[in-house]
Amino acid sequence: MATASESKIKGFGIRFKLFFLFSVLIAAFAAQAYYLIVQLNNITDKFGQQGTLIIKELAENAIMATAQSVAKESQIYLEAHPELTKQAFMDNQRFKEIAIQKVGINGYTALYEHGDDGKWRTWVHTNPKITAHNLDDMAKLEKPLGASFAGFWKILTDVSGSHPSTGYYKWQEKDGTFKDKYMASVNVPGTEFYIASTTYIDEFTEPMTRLERESKATAKAESLRNAIQMAIIIAVIAMVVFIFGGRLAANIRYLSDMTDRISLGELDAAIEVRSKDELAVLAESISRLQQSVKLSIQRLRK
Repeated sequence: MATASESKIKGFGIRFKLFFLFSVLIAAFAAQAYYLIVQLNNITDKFGQQGTLIIKELAENAIMATAQSVAKESQIYLEAHPELTKQAFMDNQRFKEIAIQKVGINGYTALYEHGDDGKWRTWVHTNPKITAHNLDDMAKLEKPLGASFAGFWKILTDVSGSHPSTGYYKWQEKDGTFKDKYMASVNVPGTEFYIASTTYIDEFTEPMTRLERESKATAKAESLRNAIQMAIIIAVIAMVVFIFGGRLAANIRYLSDMTDRISLGELDAAIEVRSKDELAVLAESISRLQQSVKLSIQRLRK
């Protein structure tokens, strides 16, 4: 008969099975947690993107509304002052206040025209140097504006009496960087003049962009915190399973060894299992079996 030391497990041990079950459960839990984290990040991204698009649309409408409002005010003033010539626009303080209005934080409106000679001229602008008194053709801005000119010029000249012109263009800053600007141009009803309303779009979208950045940072921090917590929980559970599995396997090996010793005739061996679960019940059963076998042998000997 084989002793306990000679016996071999024909398959996986209890500890391995416990770890396998633990691994499957943890893998399922981790997959679900990862899915929730990914979904949270996706929702955060979509929220930021959709919010930015909505803000941009509202900003575009506001810039267009400003252009239309200034065009209407300009029409009313010009109709009330037919004696005012375009050469005198910049000298008329009241008309300047109407034609040049604030758009956003740094933006403004301006009044320009498409002359009969085919040239585009600005008559009222925050910068007097580019008005018709000093610049008889806005096409000459191509060199000073550089890379900003093409987009700016397309929107500026694509307008007509019945067709407003809108769009984005890149504006080069003094430091060489480019920022997005949005411009809306509309006709001053009943005249050959147009109102251009333009400003940096990020003046409107920056709060939403900042909120999007903060949301992403918060989501990233929370994802990292949850991952760390999950790792700690997994480590603790793994340690518990390792200790419990080790003790369970040790007790079972001990009882198996004691059973083998009893089967080989060691009827006086003391069975000790420090447990208060089913293993203790099994140990008591083996102990009773040991005593029963011992008594039976004693009767046979008598």
